[in-house]
Amino acid sequence: MKKLNLVLSVPILLFLTLMARLLAFYFFADNQLENEWMYLVHNLSEKGVLGINIVIDKNLALPMLAQKENIVLPSVFMPPLYSYIIYVIKFSVSNFTNYINVILFLQIILSTITIYIFFKIIRMSESFKFSIISAYIFSFIPINIYSSVQISSISIQVFLIVYLFYVIKKFFLKKKSFNQLIIFSFLSAMLILLRGEFILFYFFTLVYLFIFFSRKINFIFISLVITSLLLSPYILRNYINFNSFILTKSFGYNLLKGNNPEFKVEGNPEYIEKQFNRKDLNFEANNLYEIKLDDFYKDKSLEYIKDNKTSFVLNYLKKFFSFLFIDINSSYSNYYNVLHILPKIILSIASILGGIILFRKKGFFQYLSFYFFSNILFFSIFFILPRYSLILMPIQILLSIEFVKLLLRKFSN
Repeated sequence: MKKLNLVLSVPILLFLTLMARLLAFYFFADNQLENEWMYLVHNLSEKGVLGINIVIDKNLALPMLAQKENIVLPSVFMPPLYSYIIYVIKFSVSNFTNYINVILFLQIILSTITIYIFFKIIRMSESFKFSIISAYIFSFIPINIYSSVQISSISIQVFLIVYLFYVIKKFFLKKKSFNQLIIFSFLSAMLILLRGEFILFYFFTLVYLFIFFSRKINFIFISLVITSLLLSPYILRNYINFNSFILTKSFGYNLLKGNNPEFKVEGNPEYIEKQFNRKDLNFEANNLYEIKLDDFYKDKSLEYIKDNKTSFVLNYLKKFFSFLFIDINSSYSNYYNVLHILPKIILSIASILGGIILFRKKGFFQYLSFYFFSNILFFSIFFILPRYSLILMPIQILLSIEFVKLLLRKFSN
């Protein structure tokens, strides 16, 4: 009977995970595209151009839904993967069903698979019981359930990053193979196409694995070749359109959104719209319009930071604190719900302590510690949205597990 219960434990976990997300779909699901996704997917469908801005006159372009007579400027503001996923689903199923529901069901399935992969990561080095309990914690944290039924790339990002950690842990356990290297490179390329800044963490991972795991240069070379080949179509598209080898161009906007006189931890796009009306900027409405606009925002943000160094440092610390613990002035609905805040704070305390301790030990958990703290340090330069905490939650649980194990060993001794 005990053996049967063990066999059924994982299917029950996955069933409950799926049911929780289907229940969230019934009550909280998005029913339409909004913001940049709305413009990108509509304009790609209508004009065949992945773009946000429509030419209004020779010196003005605005985010709009294109009509047949409009000119759409190609965009490099956001990474393309999620837009393409939405577009393919819309193109495939919109004639006979609601494509928004299909997108959300895909995210629910991926979120459920993510829990299974997360269980497998822990199971590599922990007991079955410990692994199941940890997977339940990750599965039923409210933000993890809620995010799967929202039009956002975060569920796909968490799926890819957890799968990537699964492969990396296999590397550290000496279970490497050429197939695993291909998967690692594929996942890295998809993450870069989903979140442009991941390219920094990809290079960091390669360097770390080379230094502490394998001194073989062919490991890095093969991964770079595979990843570059997967990225090359989009990079070529950008070179043709913008005469530059770039992946995304939103650094200036994101920096100004999080660093301005009307500071908010979650960013303040209203300040940009209010202070810098596009009608007054007079940039020629051609393919370089978005790039010139972002360069303008970058100059303004750097000017503000230079003139307000103390405010920048204080605001940086506020964002750092908010990422780890709590934003004391959030405008997001249900942010302060105890079911969201309490797990976040408990995990943050345990993972910080675990991360600090595990810095000293070479291997998978030292890598996670570096990854954890470098993410917080990097994103705090810009702004912090509530969903960002979900990116680090798998790492926080893994680091917290190690911290709890250290405490248990200490007290047992």
